Parts: sequence; structure tokens; C-alpha cells
Amino acid sequence: MNKRHVLQIAALVLVFAELAHAQDAGSVTFARGDVTAERQPPAPLVKGDTVLADDAIVTGDASRAQLLMIDGAKIAIRPNSRLQIEEYVHAAAQPATPGAAISSSDDKSVTSLVKGGFRSITGAIGKDNPQNYEVRTPVGVLGIRGTDYAMLLCIGDCDWAPGVSAGAPVPDGLYIMVTDGTIVFRNEVMNIDVTAGEFIFIPLDTRRPTRLDVTPPVFIDDSDLRFDPRRVTPKPQTGADEQRPDDDGVPSGFDAALGTRRAPDTSAAPSSSAQPGEDDSEKSDAPAQSIQGTDDVGNQIDLTPGNLPDPRNRSNSWSGGPLGQADAIFSGVGDNVEGQYQFDGNNNLTGFDNLYPASRTGPPDPASFDIGTAANVDAGTDALTFMRWGRWSGGTASIILADGTDVSQDLGNQSLHWIASPEWAAPPVMPVSGTGNYTLIGSTSPTDGQGNVGVLGDATFQADFTSMLVTSTLLININGFTWTADGNGGIGAQAGLPAHLFQGLYGNVTITDAVGNMFTGDGQFSGFFSDPGPTSDPSFPGGAGLTYSLQDQGSNVQVSGAAAFGDP
Repeated sequence: MNKRHVLQIAALVLVFAELAHAQDAGSVTFARGDVTAERQPPAPLVKGDTVLADDAIVTGDASRAQLLMIDGAKIAIRPNSRLQIEEYVHAAAQPATPGAAISSSDDKSVTSLVKGGFRSITGAIGKDNPQNYEVRTPVGVLGIRGTDYAMLLCIGDCDWAPGVSAGAPVPDGLYIMVTDGTIVFRNEVMNIDVTAGEFIFIPLDTRRPTRLDVTPPVFIDDSDLRFDPRRVTPKPQTGADEQRPDDDGVPSGFDAALGTRRAPDTSAAPSSSAQPGEDDSEKSDAPAQSIQGTDDVGNQIDLTPGNLPDPRNRSNSWSGGPLGQADAIFSGVGDNVEGQYQFDGNNNLTGFDNLYPASRTGPPDPASFDIGTAANVDAGTDALTFMRWGRWSGGTASIILADGTDVSQDLGNQSLHWIASPEWAAPPVMPVSGTGNYTLIGSTSPTDGQGNVGVLGDATFQADFTSMLVTSTLLININGFTWTADGNGGIGAQAGLPAHLFQGLYGNVTITDAVGNMFTGDGQFSGFFSDPGPTSDPSFPGGAGLTYSLQDQGSNVQVSGAAAFGDP
């Protein structure tokens, strides 16, 4: 036996040792098309194959699979999906081993939905030890209390059902529907219980769970699999090529549609489109109904074909300096519709449209901003107002004016600060009287144009909705200097802006060095108000996002930053 053969045998021994060590998690009861278990080496799956803990089950185009797990749970996996089995332990399914004590308290089911979707009826673990059951997703974790549910993760790869929302993109995020029992979904924003007959949507950007009224249209997909207790056992076939019930192209206990736009109505005429093995007399269709939903701020949306919601809007404010032809400081604010802003996988702003300071005296120019080769740092979010903030730093940000002029900015020694509102279908409704005193709840680290990063020691923000005026104060320590600023501005029409935006000037800026020498300067700020928060006074905006830029009297040093305020 030569050395090569010895190495090949050794490699095979290692592979078989790993497979022997991996715990059985379940088996394949149905597979169609390209279904694979990603392991070493990857293995195509067919009916009867064993599924192991640590396997990633992957389905290709027009492919689907059904798994029966060791605790009796059933999982139906959609096409173009990836489900990672992280842990699967069930005491009753473990072989008896002398000296090994395994109890039901050790039972655990942990999976991760990486792509696509699936539907599941939970088994013994979900019913007896729900605290040990979870499905991890990019937007949070799902737990259960014994249930039948489905989930679909859309990351730029989902389509509406035929005839629904043609040409419109499917909003990215996680869609969940519960057929029986209760699921609990939790992330850093909130925990939410979803019971039978309910649906929720968790956007990738805001990560705020939102209840929907009926089946989301994205679930209406004939390539989905559905557990259906009404399904009739197929009649035995005759002849040499007799098909068994499980081999008729659709697994027993499944129907071919995960969701439906048609309201159940037993009085409707029987459908002539029964699936193989189904009795026409037991299946009916009802007239199509309108599809109503709820957006992420509680507004009703009509998703019926031809009545698509308007593109989602965001308000964003940014600041930077030195920028522009005359190295000016600048703070701008504006509203973007979908397509005029972009967020990365961590929900940080990477592109937006806003104004650019062409010169110190001339009006700003419309421009498109892109993070380019820079990076988002100091990123933060608030779970009550759903505002997000950060700053682009390092590399070069791409900035293109409306006329095509490239004014890209080197961010090696400075930053571009931003703060963005949550999505809204309609602008926040502004009060016409009263005063709101807002509290600082988050900020970026202030930066100057010389590569220094400082600390926002304190900031206040007050809104007088009777006079439509705002007041802002700042206390900043950077590069051995203390900057204090206070100023005033107008809300909405007072500043020539939409009603929920504001802008103002810092008329009193003082800079003090380490030995007490004092200098003066000026500055500007701009920002937006958000909707009332869940814990704030419903008559006032729940938050305010602000960016600022300051400079000394000689315009030698510029300082910029972003701040988030809440709890009016």
C-alpha cells in the first residue's frame, strides 16, 4: 500500500468519524429537485436520508423538502432556502448508553433561517420544553409554545404572487404567519406574541415587528408547501407502475400553496383545480378579497393589486465640514423616498440625497451621497423612536451633484455625520401649541477637520410648537478645547421647510483652551421630528434628530456631529 492510499484511507476514516460523532436530528420524508445537506463532504438528500445536527439544508430553484425531526416535528422547506440546524437533542430519541444520563430537560431545538423560508409543526421539544426551542434570524429570534407556523426571509430575493403587486419590489424583512398556537418573537426593539391567524413583518432596516391583518401577498406562492389537515389520502393506483401516496409529487399532509388571497367560504362552488390525490368536493374557492395590511407605524395599507402603497419615506439630516468650494461648514436636512437612500446589512445609512454647500454665499446644490470607500462608525439606534445615526469616516465618500459634477470628499481627517428617521407613509403630524423639552438619548462622537475625535458632553433641545421655534445647546470637548454653543431655529414654514423639519443657527459659540483663553465662532444645525413614541406624550413628536456644524471665527477649525433626542 503506497503513501497516497494511506492518506486517502486516513481521510475517509476522519470523515466517517465526524459523521458518527454528529447527532441524528431527523430524516427526509420528501425531496424534490436540488436538496443538499452542506457538510463535509456535501451530500445530496433524497427520501429516507438522515439529517444531522450541524447540517445546513439547502434547496435550489423549484426544489423543496420535508423533514421529520427526532422529536416528531415536521419542517417543510421552500425553494431557494437555507436552514441551518444548529442543535437538535431529544432524550427519548437517544440510544441507551451505560453511564450516560440524558433527561428531557436537555432537549433542545435551535435552527437558523439564513435564506428563504419554511413551515413547521413543532414536536415534543416545542410542546414540552418551549424555552429550549428557538429559530434565529437576521432580525431576531423566534420562540414557541407548541404551534404550526411559517416564516419567510426576504433579502432582495422575493417576488409577489402572480398578479399581485407586479413590478413592485417586495419589502425586505422577515414575514411570519401562525396557523395554530402561539409564537414569541423578540429582538432589541421589542418582544411580541403572535397567535393563530395572525401575521407579522419585521423589516431588515428598522427591525420593528409590525402586525398585518391578513396573509402577506408574498406568502401567496404555488411553490410553497403547506401542512393541510384536510388533505385526503390518495386513492391506491393500479398497475405495475403504481405510485405510493408519498411519491405522488406532493408529500402526504401537504397542500401546494402556503397562503391564499381567497377568503375561506364553504358555500362557494367547488374548485376544479384540486391537487393530485385531493377530492374536489372538499375544496372550494371564494371571490378574491382586498388585501389589507398595517405599515411599521400603524397606518393601514391596501395591498390589493393596483393599490400599492407609496414608496416608503425617511427624513435624514447630515453635517460635515470643511466641505464645498469654500470649505464651508454645513448641516442639511431633507426627506427621501425609497430609492433615494440605502442601508447596509447592519441597518446603517450608506446613501442618500440631500443638499451640498456649493459656496459660503451661494445656495446649496442637490446632490447624491454614497459612503464609497468610507466606513460607518459610531453607529447607534434608539428602540423607542427608531432613529438611527452614525458617521462616515476614512476613505472617500462619493458625492455627485445634480448636474453630474463629482465633488467626492476625502474623509481621512474628518467625518460626515448622519441621522435618519424610521420609515413613514405620511409625514408626522405636528402639534400647533405647547412646549416639548427633549432629552439627549444618543449621538455620534464630534469630529473636526484635523483628524480629532471628541466627546459630546451635554446637549439640550427644546421645541416651542406655539411659536414654531426650536432651541439647541451643545457642550463639546475636542483636541483640548471646550466648545459651547446655543442657538435658535424655525420649524417647518418658519424655516422654509416641510412642517416636520427644522433648521437654525448657533449665534453664540465660545471656544475655550486649556489655560482659559476664549475664542468665538458660529454654526448651524438642522433636523427632523419623528412620530409620537410608545411611551411619550401622544400629542408631541416622540423624538428629534439633529446634526450640527461649528467653526471658529477665522474658519480654521470646524466641528461636526449628530445627536438624537427623545422623551419630550
